[in-house]
Amino acid sequence: MICAAGAAASQLIFPTTAQAVEPSLTAITPYLEKVLAEHPRSHQARSDVERARAEAEVLAQPLYNPELGFSGEHKRTPAGTDSGTGETTWTRVVEVSLTTDFGAKQQRRSEIGTQGVDVANAGEAEARLALVSEALTRLARYQGALDKEALAARQEAAMASFMRLAERQRKAGDSSAADLSLARLALAETARLRADARVDLARAREEVRGLCACVPDEIAQLPPQLPIEDAVVGEDIDRVLDRHPILRGLRARVEVARSELRLSEEERIPDPTFRLGGGSEGDATLVTFGVSVPIPVLNSGSAKVRASGRGLVTAEAAEATARREIATELAAARASYVEAHRGWRMWRDQAMAPIEQQAALMERMWLGGEITATDYFIQIRETARVAQQGSELKTSAWTSLATVLKASNGFETFMGLAP
Repeated sequence: MICAAGAAASQLIFPTTAQAVEPSLTAITPYLEKVLAEHPRSHQARSDVERARAEAEVLAQPLYNPELGFSGEHKRTPAGTDSGTGETTWTRVVEVSLTTDFGAKQQRRSEIGTQGVDVANAGEAEARLALVSEALTRLARYQGALDKEALAARQEAAMASFMRLAERQRKAGDSSAADLSLARLALAETARLRADARVDLARAREEVRGLCACVPDEIAQLPPQLPIEDAVVGEDIDRVLDRHPILRGLRARVEVARSELRLSEEERIPDPTFRLGGGSEGDATLVTFGVSVPIPVLNSGSAKVRASGRGLVTAEAAEATARREIATELAAARASYVEAHRGWRMWRDQAMAPIEQQAALMERMWLGGEITATDYFIQIRETARVAQQGSELKTSAWTSLATVLKASNGFETFMGLAP
């Protein structure tokens, strides 16, 4: 029984299988691709792009259609003293009229449509980037919850063996009632910890399932080694910002606002309407023509120009604000990843083997009678606590990687995935 308890305690850390080959980060690419391909948010973003293209086609259409008009006139001359009888005259006219764009209104509208597609494309990239980052974060939390639940299960098994041993020793008179009470309290504590771990695991599992509509247990395991810090944070920040989808979208919005300003200026130029037609007046043949031009005296369009100008200033300010905020977010994400990666790497390199050695050492000392049951319990609980910290550090490192890859738009570089 003592050997069983010691063996269970020695398993309170991560599995001790060799990790000679480091799997590529692309191992989880199929999971991320499935999320991007099937999640409704991806379909919604793609629909926004298609709608923007349809709207661009609308804006590229000519502004005016020709008009066809018919008019007639019946004129009757009263009978006079000289003529004796009156005259009746019919006038019939058919006219075609067309309003002509005298500026570049249609060109500006077409530009707005094209730039609207750019905005939608950037919005789609932004939505997919957020989705893939969320997918990686949820996977890291789920697999971290798996590690914690397994650790809690091993700890509960060790404490169950510890209690059974304490009961036997108490019956044999080799231990005190305090040792038995300690064992029971230890088992109760580990049972609570495992219940909490199961709750967290169930929540994390359903979060992954809801995102990918798949079986979470079938997703590839995250590798223990993450990209080196220099590879993640070494790229020039201005280059990162230039290709960031949020800023690309805001730059496109600036161009839309600029084109709207130009359009409002063009709209101040009146568009004339030309008319050409023909008909008859009695026995005579008529040819009609004319032109009409709006007179911008009640609404000159200057207010719209001013409003469009303010819209451009607002769009430029929004881009500058977002660039500063994203730069700050990127710097913070890089710093967080560096610290999280270093913490996980240090724990893996320095704490994993000592934890295994500590568990085996406590087992030998307990079997040899060098430490009491209380000391053994305290040491094993501390060993489990440090092992749990390792699981938390790994999860933190992966969630930090997801954050920095989202901030830097780096999923294509590190996972072969182009959001």
